[in-house]
Amino acid sequence: GKLYGMTNSGGSNDNGVIFSFNPSAGTYTKLRDFDGVNGAYPSGSLIQANDGKLYSMTGSGGSGGYGVIFSFDPSSSTYTKLKDFDNTNGGEPYGSLMQAKDGKLYGMTAYGGSDGDGVIFSFDPTTSTYTKLKDFDVTDIVTNGVQPWGNLMQASDGKMYGITSLGGANSHGVIFSFDPLTLTYTKQKDF
Repeated sequence: GKLYGMTNSGGSNDNGVIFSFNPSAGTYTKLRDFDGVNGAYPSGSLIQANDGKLYSMTGSGGSGGYGVIFSFDPSSSTYTKLKDFDNTNGGEPYGSLMQAKDGKLYGMTAYGGSDGDGVIFSFDPTTSTYTKLKDFDVTDIVTNGVQPWGNLMQASDGKMYGITSLGGANSHGVIFSFDPLTLTYTKQKDF
């Protein structure tokens, strides 16, 4: 019955915090200070996965400084860094994860990957397996867009939909679909 969230800065290290808020009691509780090593400056939201844990990403920190994927167990207040972004596999995410029908978590990074313009990835919380699924490529900027921003969402057709912040025919980003079964990326609309 509590609400959970994150701040992008503040806390004892000024790297952000995880907190809970009990709306019936009006009680705010700081649960975790980000320390840089285990992530810093989270963006997006926490999501609660099927296992009951909360998952999200930070835009910075971790071993390479490019952010992390983490879990937080609200029942035990246990924070676990699950994956360090290293810029090759993606870096600096600005958005939230989402859990798809297959049980995996999916997300995007705005930077990193083979050309530095972001990736789409999956993370299996059961096996802790990270898989880079798509590299955004600056040589294909007009066709597909680059630097994805925000969240993916899974529609009733099973495909995931998202946006890029740059690229496309008008250089203002695109709406795209991504099929996790066939790994097919399709630009849907130029902004």
